[in-house]
Amino acid sequence: MKYRVVPIPEHISDQVRVTQKSPQYGHPAHVETATGYGPCRSCLRIFDEGTEERILFTYNPFAGLSDLPAPGPIFVHKEKCHSYAGEGVPDDLRQLPLILEGYGDNSELIRREKIAGSVVENQIAKILSLPTVRYVNIRNSEAGCFVARIERVIEEW
Repeated sequence: MKYRVVPIPEHISDQVRVTQKSPQYGHPAHVETATGYGPCRSCLRIFDEGTEERILFTYNPFAGLSDLPAPGPIFVHKEKCHSYAGEGVPDDLRQLPLILEGYGDNSELIRREKIAGSVVENQIAKILSLPTVRYVNIRNSEAGCFVARIERVIEEW
C-alpha cells in the first residue's frame, strides 16, 4: 500500500514565523533555543539541541478533517525550512518514541499502536488497510503531541 507522510501545511509554518502567533488560534507563539529533539513539524527533522531556534505554538491537526478540535503544542524551526516531501517515513522520525493513530470519520480513533522501529511500514499498511480508517496521525509517545499525518496515495492508471 502506498502512502505519504504529510507535515503541517507550509502556509501555517510560514505564517507563525511572520506573526509569532498561532495561525489557527491567535495565541502568542514562543521562540526558544531547542532544548529537546522536537521534531520540526514542517521538515520533520530533529532539532539540533542547544543550537537551533524553534517556535512553539498551538496547532489543531484535525482542522478541515473534523468538527472536533484537538489543539496541542508543536514546534517548527524559527528559520524557514523545506517542508518534508520525501517518500516513506523520514529517517529522523524512525529513532523517536512515536505512536500511530488510525482515525475514521469525525476523528473517531480506530487503532493506536507504538511504532516498532524496523517494521513501521508494515504497521502503517496494517492500519491503513482497515476499511474505516481515513488517515493516520503520528504522535510523540512521550509528550503526546502531533507530529505528522499519513495519507493513502491513490494510484491512477
